[in-house]
Amino acid sequence: MGILGLGVSFRRAPVELLERLAFDDADLTKAYRHAQDLDGLDEVVILSTCNRVE
Repeated sequence: MGILGLGVSFRRAPVELLERLAFDDADLTKAYRHAQDLDGLDEVVILSTCNRVE
C-alpha cells in the first residue's frame, strides 16, 4: 500500500492557479467518479478550500 499526497496552497501558487484548481460540487462528483475507475486506487480524499487544494 502506498500513499500519495498532492497539494497546492496560496503560499506557493498564484491565486489564478488556485481558482483553476478549485472544485465545486459538480467537479467534486466528477473527480470522485473518475478516481473510482483508476486501477490500484482504493481510497480518495479531496480537500478544496479558498486557500488550498489537496
